[in-house]
Amino acid sequence: MSETRSCDVLIAGAGPAGLATALYLLKARPELRGRVVALEKHAHPRFKTCAGGLIPKTILALNELEIALDIPYVTVTRSSARTVVGDALVERDEPVGTVVRRDEFDALLARSARDAGLRIVEHCRVAGVEQSNGCVRARTDTGDFEASVLVGADGSGSIVRRAVFGNGKETIGRALMTDLPADPNKDVEFAERCYRFDFRCVAAGIKGYAWSFPCSIGGRPHLNVGIYDQFPRKCRDSGGEQAAMLRELVRAFPELPLAGLSDRKISFKAYPIRWFDPGDRYVKGRVILAGDAAGVDPLMGEGISCAFEHGKLAAAAIGRLLDGDPRALADYDRELHWGAIGWKLRKLAFAARHFYGPYHRTFFRLSRISRRAQEIGLDWYNGASHSDELSTAVLIARWVRSVLLPPPVR
Repeated sequence: MSETRSCDVLIAGAGPAGLATALYLLKARPELRGRVVALEKHAHPRFKTCAGGLIPKTILALNELEIALDIPYVTVTRSSARTVVGDALVERDEPVGTVVRRDEFDALLARSARDAGLRIVEHCRVAGVEQSNGCVRARTDTGDFEASVLVGADGSGSIVRRAVFGNGKETIGRALMTDLPADPNKDVEFAERCYRFDFRCVAAGIKGYAWSFPCSIGGRPHLNVGIYDQFPRKCRDSGGEQAAMLRELVRAFPELPLAGLSDRKISFKAYPIRWFDPGDRYVKGRVILAGDAAGVDPLMGEGISCAFEHGKLAAAAIGRLLDGDPRALADYDRELHWGAIGWKLRKLAFAARHFYGPYHRTFFRLSRISRRAQEIGLDWYNGASHSDELSTAVLIARWVRSVLLPPPVR
């Protein structure tokens, strides 16, 4: 029987949430160098199914952690959306998104975390979790690990969540995506540095949207194309959920060579997205959840910015716990429900219920009333200049002024 390995802090998952937790913790407490361990079931760089869009809020976090984005990326300054009541376009002087490949991005974070003192144990899969006497033990296929606290940052299908919090699947959405070679001189995503979103699939019963992002794979331009459904269900009259999603993806971008998706002539990846539910708990004993394991944006399924915000909050709470504060982890749970990130995700859950609900036409019409209102909404969503931390009253006042008052003369 292998010997139990001990550390101060154990992290299940070496993706953005787990690595952000380690980076923030080791930045604040360098004396923990070598005493924080992350368990990763694969090895970096490892493939990760994800569109790879970094919103400005994530870039702010990278700057705070002093991590340079020295990997290939594509910057986007325009965001276009097609809806059942018309189209909308928002253009900003600053980036509205930065598109990376997740294998390269996560490997960058892993290198930075290792340099800061994180120990990453790769090819190590968590099989179970036990708690006793103020200690957490994780059983893995390479032996047991013991720590004062365990962070479950092991994704939407989190084994930690299943072992400690239960196996609820009511809040798991689904996404399908593929990558296509692109012509940077002709494809609008590159020519105009543009994100493309299409919400018309809502009318077909899919509670989500299709997307097309510019990206770079091996130094060559590509389009990352996919579709998200917040509430996938087993069957539809015309086939299965997957068939319905693929059909709507092809309809969203008829000019792209997507016709071979349904018969697998074009390969695609499917992956789950667990979204935020205010009824969930994120702390039980000495185990906490972060990132996709806790739940991400219900409206768009964006999770990388949530990973960094959860990581920062988790690191602060763990520091207090190690200092002897018995309320530290309970405060983390409260912050995820009622702090800035909790309020933002609640607002996005409200938006998802209405934009993807039976009166979606009305809400899409409201969203198109004012170009300036669209800009404010996009900046809030992106967390540009931390605008997502403003109070609801301030946001409403800005939106009303943008609708009622004419734009300033420049």
